[in-house]
Amino acid sequence: MKALVFEGPMTMPLRDVPEPSPQEDELLVNVKSVGICGSDVHGYIGKTGRRKPPMIMGHEFSGVVAETGAAVTGYAPGDEVIVSPLQACGQCPNCRAGLVNICTNRHVLGVDMPGAFAEQLVVKPSMVYPKPAGMTWRQGAMVEPLSVGLHAVEITPIRLMDTVVIVGVGTIGLMTLLGAQLKGAGQIIVTDMSEHRLEMARRLGADLCINVAQTDPVAAIREATGGLGADVSFEAVGYAPTVQQAHAVTRTGGNVTWIGNSAQMIELNMQDVVTRELTVRGTYGFNTEFPRAIQAIASGKIDVMPLLEKVAPLEEGPALVDGLAKAELDLIKVILEL
Repeated sequence: MKALVFEGPMTMPLRDVPEPSPQEDELLVNVKSVGICGSDVHGYIGKTGRRKPPMIMGHEFSGVVAETGAAVTGYAPGDEVIVSPLQACGQCPNCRAGLVNICTNRHVLGVDMPGAFAEQLVVKPSMVYPKPAGMTWRQGAMVEPLSVGLHAVEITPIRLMDTVVIVGVGTIGLMTLLGAQLKGAGQIIVTDMSEHRLEMARRLGADLCINVAQTDPVAAIREATGGLGADVSFEAVGYAPTVQQAHAVTRTGGNVTWIGNSAQMIELNMQDVVTRELTVRGTYGFNTEFPRAIQAIASGKIDVMPLLEKVAPLEEGPALVDGLAKAELDLIKVILEL
């Protein structure tokens, strides 16, 4: 079968690889649509260290069941599905507490397991959800990033009409914006260096969009909030300057949630966190938000399709990932179709 194989930093050609075969407790899925995530791009560059070559990336996808193992029940060839990339053990203390996203034995498709930048892959039944009638393959591939944004919003105490700042409005930042709207946020302010992304945020309903290449975001947000700062801020990039910005724009006693996961180590003013009593939390993946994201998209409660800016065949994947990595392409969401 055809697959994009990550062979080392800045190298991910289209290769012929052996077709996977499901074990008795697995399903074989034919991929229909798969999104290129920012984390895939970071992995391609070699920044995160979590994706070890050679491997097949890709974790945002929908497809059709091609074959089921002998022990699999509830699914049959031909079933249209959306797949969560998270494989949890179900037995560790975190799983038993419902915190499957921080399972101590977790594995993730496209990170430490073969992913969906391929014609086929094998998955466990616990990772599979039926695709609602009427939902497109492309919408199905958008469920995973929406789930990440919804989880970040879910675990963050946003009160009705709170001022929310989102630092970085790539796909995940924009999904967080949609989730904050749904949770009842008041003024939503976003910051980024890309005017293209800021314009998308405006289209989705952001109240104030700040280009940090042109405007001091701290001063602008202080002015917009009567000198107080935001009640809640989300950092959706993952580097020291953007984390520092998220902290600086948050009011004393406010909440900061880190979504970005790019740099392994950053420098932070601990005294600022302590003396202003900031509550800082990390957020990883999602729990029950995945099926709820399916419902939100299928019902029309959340429209994710404005974020989709490019659809291409798998064969164009190497050039698209490379263009995104080199910042030659300023595209928010790219989906590969098979």
